[in-house]
Amino acid sequence: MSQNLIFVISLIASVFYCTNALTCPTGTKIYNAKCYAALGMDMTRDNALAYCRKTYGPYARLTTPLTYAENNFVTEQVQLHANWHTWLEYVADGTYIVGDDGKPPIYTNFAVGEPFSVNVGYCITIGMNGYWYAQPCPDSHSVLCEFDLVPPTPKPVLTTTVKPSGFPSCVQKYLNFVPCQSGWEYYPPTCACFKIISNTTYYNAMNTCRSMGGTLASVHNAGEAAFINRLGVQANSYWVSTATARDNIIIGLTYNSDRGYFQWDDSTVFDYAQGFAPAEPADYTSQGQIILNNPMGYATYMRMGNCAYQTCRYAACKRYVY
Repeated sequence: MSQNLIFVISLIASVFYCTNALTCPTGTKIYNAKCYAALGMDMTRDNALAYCRKTYGPYARLTTPLTYAENNFVTEQVQLHANWHTWLEYVADGTYIVGDDGKPPIYTNFAVGEPFSVNVGYCITIGMNGYWYAQPCPDSHSVLCEFDLVPPTPKPVLTTTVKPSGFPSCVQKYLNFVPCQSGWEYYPPTCACFKIISNTTYYNAMNTCRSMGGTLASVHNAGEAAFINRLGVQANSYWVSTATARDNIIIGLTYNSDRGYFQWDDSTVFDYAQGFAPAEPADYTSQGQIILNNPMGYATYMRMGNCAYQTCRYAACKRYVY
């Protein structure tokens, strides 16, 4: 056998061995090329993160479900190893929920009414039921560490790339393709995909949106309101105005009476008060809607209407694609 052939066979065997030798440490679980380790003790959120990194290296993090399936796997681990609540990576920064990278989560599974606070000092946990909750960061809860089976390779710093000024990063990132799944519509100025669902209540719509990896839509300017309005009109080409609250598009706006401010289901800041129709908000106990049409012609305006327990015409889901 020639030396070259022996070398090639040895190289192939070496690669095969290394590939198959990749495994998570003893006592941890593997799922989707990530390792999960329950620490078996309760501690504060910051101590939990520090302990994960001390034990499993600098790339370890508190568990961060990115999909519905991952959330189910994490829930199983919580049920096996934890008390009622287990820390997730996400924290409140005063206006919304973000990860350690400062970006909002691409998947959420908040319980109804959660996060009840986005004030600094609140962090997010997952319960044994799989839903997410806001908890004071100094509280002690269970810990589930997460880290990649193959550590990430540091990316080279690019110094020649210049992003267009005044536009979100996604505008440049998705110039050549639409990053939305089938059935969703892309709105580049807010880096988000939208989907209209029909004949639903506020809370059913909220849970449906979350099951698809999104939230009830937030609205931050007139362009976004008009875009959602157009999707609603397109959903019913035989639209007939009836001028009732239940014929509009449900969005994720509620009033936090304990804190005294309006808040969005996706935890982004409420910065579009000028979007309310005249005489709105008429009350502070109902949910936000975009007006499709009515006799006064206030299309795309926002109002508060009661769709909590009665079926309404439409609701708008929103998923960010940062």
